[in-house]
Amino acid sequence: PWERAVAALAAPVVVSTVPAGVADALVHQLPLSPGALVDVVYGPTETPVARAWKSSGGLVADGRTVLLHQAARQVELMTGRPAPLAAMRDALTTAG
Repeated sequence: PWERAVAALAAPVVVSTVPAGVADALVHQLPLSPGALVDVVYGPTETPVARAWKSSGGLVADGRTVLLHQAARQVELMTGRPAPLAAMRDALTTAG
């Protein structure tokens, strides 16, 4: 089932929406020059795929970054005011 996923890894932007650990088998099949990866796993540590992607020179937006910006947009939509992004980032970091 991973054959198509391996081919998709060569795309300029890859979005991984699988649970933590599911894509770990792909770590050794990453492209030599990866583009950008959006890994939506919210855990406090990076996934093996994100770590390997970075070490190959690719750009990574991790799940915590995605979560932060989703929450910020929700605050803005609900309050009509800019979200306190720095305070929200600090709270996320403190929460672990």
